[in-house]
Amino acid sequence: MPGSMSERFTRRRFVSLTGAAAATTLGAPGLVRAASSETALPGSQHATVIIVGAGLSGLMAARELQRLGVNSFLVLEARERVGGRTLNMPIGGGHIVEVGGEWIGPGQESIAALVRDLGLGVFDAYYEGDTTYDIQGAISRGLLPDISFAEGLDFSKVAWQLDRLSKKMPIGEPWRMQGAAALDQTTFGDWLREHAVTSFTPSVFRLISRAVWSGYPERISLLWVLHYLRSAGGLLPVILNDGGAQDQRIEGGSQVISERMAAGLGTRVRLGCPVLRIEDEAPNRMRVVTRSGTFTADRVIVAMAPADTARIEFAPALPQPRQDLVKGWTRLPRLPLVKAAVLYERPFWRSDGLNGAMQSDRSPIQLVFDNSPEDASMGVLSCFLSVVECPHLADRNAREEGLKQELARYFGPKALEATGYVEKDWATDPWSTGCITPLTPGLLMTGGEHLRKPAGRIFWAGTESAKRWCGYMDGAISAGVRAAGEARASLDS
Repeated sequence: MPGSMSERFTRRRFVSLTGAAAATTLGAPGLVRAASSETALPGSQHATVIIVGAGLSGLMAARELQRLGVNSFLVLEARERVGGRTLNMPIGGGHIVEVGGEWIGPGQESIAALVRDLGLGVFDAYYEGDTTYDIQGAISRGLLPDISFAEGLDFSKVAWQLDRLSKKMPIGEPWRMQGAAALDQTTFGDWLREHAVTSFTPSVFRLISRAVWSGYPERISLLWVLHYLRSAGGLLPVILNDGGAQDQRIEGGSQVISERMAAGLGTRVRLGCPVLRIEDEAPNRMRVVTRSGTFTADRVIVAMAPADTARIEFAPALPQPRQDLVKGWTRLPRLPLVKAAVLYERPFWRSDGLNGAMQSDRSPIQLVFDNSPEDASMGVLSCFLSVVECPHLADRNAREEGLKQELARYFGPKALEATGYVEKDWATDPWSTGCITPLTPGLLMTGGEHLRKPAGRIFWAGTESAKRWCGYMDGAISAGVRAAGEARASLDS
């Protein structure tokens, strides 16, 4: 057995099979409120650079422009808050719970440096004790799920093969990988059927696929999976919790990162200002049309998920490969994601020797995490689920009661004694097509290069365009820095 994967396949590695990059890889409106759309813009309606989107990537692009000496910029945000796919919700006692992206881990240097620069703290997520598994209909608890030697060996072998294959890819440029076209026409499910010997291995990777990419292996491009893994440095960083992508949490909640950045940018951040149209008719100034009025700019950075840019009309039309990429993304058969938090007087599962984590390949709940405050003054179990998979939980009230029943299956009758409930149904968010975005076969080869390639004087940010940690908060930060640098260099050319 090749050593690099099998020797590291320890309890901590398997405990975090999914890694919940679903939060990746996500309270009250912002602690700091930026200028609203009704606030008069000081001076002219012209800015050297206009940034569309006040999530992590857009705000970081603005921050980087400022560092590069470009002080004439505006950030236009459709929502009445900053933060994009990060969102804090209050749960009482001065505490919040994140219902979007929230964790950071080793190797995510961009987000870690920003957190330090903003004066924010981090703390370790809770993983002490046994994990609960629900795989192939069998519930087990412990350091590892109940598996045979043959099943463990098969999973380790396939995981090593997938990891090795991903590392043959040029970082951030999957279309340049040898055999990329064939890999993009192959689904992850096809590849698993070819390489796995036991039924256990595809079941575990189905668990991972539901959690990390919010989709099924048989629908997702193998090339996209390899690109995602390569951008994170391999399979282990993605599927690990403790020591991986879900290693630490942000003090005050992940949305506070955007709130701090927005506070530093002041009235140049405008909320409630959705962009309807972007005109790039050279040699004239660019025009950005919003519900609140029209602005002009020399350059525009669009810091949005590709699917969300479909709401904007571009004149002239974007290059056809970029249009095809966006259209393909909007038609993805993703699993609409709900992130819910069930509240308790205390984290009772800890005294039972459990760490609050549950991972399943087929139950209504994909994942559960202990999301309690650092001081454990109350208990919080955060759950990920898709109502497509459990239509009996489509109604919110039914979902609240149904989740308690499901949690009782894993953590005992005390799970029925909840004191509160909050959730975010990302499928109903008016400004985000989804929280997590996989790609189906064929799209990455035909349009992937246009994830980052400028279209005229328009530059692209957003975590999906990142070379490293694509899909995570870290990727959003590095993408914002890159797009700002490209826009700044373009102004000088």
